[in-house]
Amino acid sequence: MKLTSRLSLALAVACLVAVMAGCSGGGARGPATAGSYSAPAQVAAALFVQQWSQILWGMVTSQTSTGTPSFGPPVHNPDGSISQTYTGPDGTVVVITAFLDGTVTLDVTYPDGATQTTRQGKPDRVGPITTITWEITTSDGTTVNYTSVVDNGGTFNNMADDITDLEGTSTLPDSSTQQFTVHTAGGHTAVQSDQSDGSTFGMEVPLKGPDFAYPDLTQAATSTYNLGGTDVQLSLESSADAPSRWARMSSDLGGGTSGEFRLAPDFAGTGRLRQDEALVALLSWTRTGDMNLSFVAGDRADTDPAGASADYLTHRWQTLTALFAPAPGVAAAGYAPILPACAPRR
Repeated sequence: MKLTSRLSLALAVACLVAVMAGCSGGGARGPATAGSYSAPAQVAAALFVQQWSQILWGMVTSQTSTGTPSFGPPVHNPDGSISQTYTGPDGTVVVITAFLDGTVTLDVTYPDGATQTTRQGKPDRVGPITTITWEITTSDGTTVNYTSVVDNGGTFNNMADDITDLEGTSTLPDSSTQQFTVHTAGGHTAVQSDQSDGSTFGMEVPLKGPDFAYPDLTQAATSTYNLGGTDVQLSLESSADAPSRWARMSSDLGGGTSGEFRLAPDFAGTGRLRQDEALVALLSWTRTGDMNLSFVAGDRADTDPAGASADYLTHRWQTLTALFAPAPGVAAAGYAPILPACAPRR
């Protein structure tokens, strides 16, 4: 696969990506039933799925944006660097600058006025293995530092046999943190993140061939979330009326509590919670995690945004798959994300 094809693949899902570091606060206040305790964990788990799906594959942006992404012409700067402006499908503007020493920066301005700078270190190549360090800072004070290690198996033009590992830490303005790893190999991606509040999140996703760069929606993806002794096991599937995205989510929350939900393209959800097969509550949430929980008995829970939902959308780290990271199936090719003629390999 040529570089231009890799860029086309990356920009086909050209995407802002987001995740936050901690998970605390919020939740339902209402009848002391299994539903009232499990609903916040259920929504928090769904939000982790939403944000990591956006980070790795740009799913939210590609499923909800209506604009047309575009590149401006390359600009040669006096210091020898080359810049190019990218406008995302949601109106995000990114100035990508490739420097002569092999480093790259992305200066991002989001539609809401927030800004972010991503710095890609100089690629370090040893045989088929490329290691790159990444530093991300946002206008709200969030920082992210991680390393990507890509083994292309000696086949530069074949992404299918790549092995990609990402490992790093994100820190919020309140000093809460998240340690995360992402491993992709053999047509499969595994995510693990551990938050400083003690919560953990994991996701296992089969990828679609031949390049294994995007989830295989004909197979179920699975996820786990734990906070304070509450375990949530999730299964994500497409549906007959929405075969190109995850549209259904089922959950097992332990103690006989389970859930069945429909997901919107932005991962807002609506469905029901059951206790020992008996319907106990209707639950819905917005893309930002605001919950609506109504019990069959007639009670209605007073709810805050579930778990970390407020922080998810406020304190976030974001970048583009055009950088070849952190998208798991796209190898760090050693090129800046500018047109090939303008960014020679070093």
